[in-house]
Amino acid sequence: MKTELEAVSSVKKRLKVEVPSDLVTQARAQAVSELGKKAKVEGFRPGHIPPQIIEKKFGHELQQMTIEKVVDQTLGLAFEQAKLRPISKPEINPGMWSAVGNFSYTATFEVLPEMTLKDYKGLKLEKTEVKVESKEIEEELKRLQATMTQLEPTPTETALAIGHVAIIDFKGLADGKRFQGGEAKDYVIEMGTGNMLADFEAGLKGAKAGEKKELRFEYPKDYFNKELAGKEAKFDVTVKQIRKKNVPELNDDFAKDLGNYKNLNEVRDDVNKQIATTKENQQKGELYNQILKQLVDQNKFDLPESLVQSELAYMLNDIAQEMKRRGQKVEDLNVEEAIKELKPDAEFRVRSFLVLDQVAEDAKLEVTEQEMENRLAAIAKGLKKPPAEIKAYYEKNKMVGSLQTRILHEKALEFVLNEAKIKVVKPKKEKK
Repeated sequence: MKTELEAVSSVKKRLKVEVPSDLVTQARAQAVSELGKKAKVEGFRPGHIPPQIIEKKFGHELQQMTIEKVVDQTLGLAFEQAKLRPISKPEINPGMWSAVGNFSYTATFEVLPEMTLKDYKGLKLEKTEVKVESKEIEEELKRLQATMTQLEPTPTETALAIGHVAIIDFKGLADGKRFQGGEAKDYVIEMGTGNMLADFEAGLKGAKAGEKKELRFEYPKDYFNKELAGKEAKFDVTVKQIRKKNVPELNDDFAKDLGNYKNLNEVRDDVNKQIATTKENQQKGELYNQILKQLVDQNKFDLPESLVQSELAYMLNDIAQEMKRRGQKVEDLNVEEAIKELKPDAEFRVRSFLVLDQVAEDAKLEVTEQEMENRLAAIAKGLKKPPAEIKAYYEKNKMVGSLQTRILHEKALEFVLNEAKIKVVKPKKEKK
């Protein structure tokens, strides 16, 4: 078998494959046999049709089957022979067909770009000094306080007011029509938090447990759900319960109720550490972004279009899922405009992926089995599920490879980060 390689571009190749006649004859015989088993010809039982009849009656179909078999049986070997690793589905163009003699075809496909990265040791990076403000600690303490807050029943004559928590049933119409998310039972609303539309809350103010209310208002014209923006709303609401919040005091007893703390100062210290850790993780993410931008800017190479299209499809799917969550119609998405807007980001992601692959290869980085086990265990802990269940899920859904790549790229980023020159700057003061 002979092969001849042509470079369409640095990432697109065309391979001509010449298949010897004996392999063509063998593939043709297999095609004749398979057609004979399923073909129906008057006067013959299936499986007992003479080959010459098959060739006469099913000439075109026989030719197509033979070509498919020849390609299936030789293309992988041809790639191996030419030392090629395609990353896209090959486009096959058969040559002139002859039942006897050699047969040629071409396969056009994309490959990864060959690259030699510019020196990435000593990159100049900038990070913000990690500093935890006292107000950040107080805000987190308030959040913890909210988690420990108890909801207590109120007397039946209590009128719903700011600070109360109400449990309600509601049914809504927009311009006289039902809509997604317009109906709920045992819905919890905290008055004054702004989680519901101001007109909705205002209409409930003063209601008592067991009371039914009819609310009418107009959705704001700039409402996030375009399906409802500017429409007339009508809600039938039943106030089932009204409860008041019993907020615990921030003291040593509160600390002990939280868990393994002796006093409130220990809680403050722990909160301080947690906020600092969060900021350090965010800071590392920002450093990673700086690294990627510099690596991509410094190294120019052609991109395989198939990888860009694959990334665009992934990004469009994310947008579609988000639209569904918001109750918007996916059909309203202007795909052409979205692709135009998303393509630069898609190209940056693909370039980042390829550059990190190259860093890992240059630095001879690998992902060990133990590192995979540790990551799966961490994921399982976060989801509060057994590690074996998470591992089985990743294996079943063929996600092990992508997780391995993610860890490898993290190691590549860490490798570059450890070689970088980092300048520490003071955090910017918030504008009053």
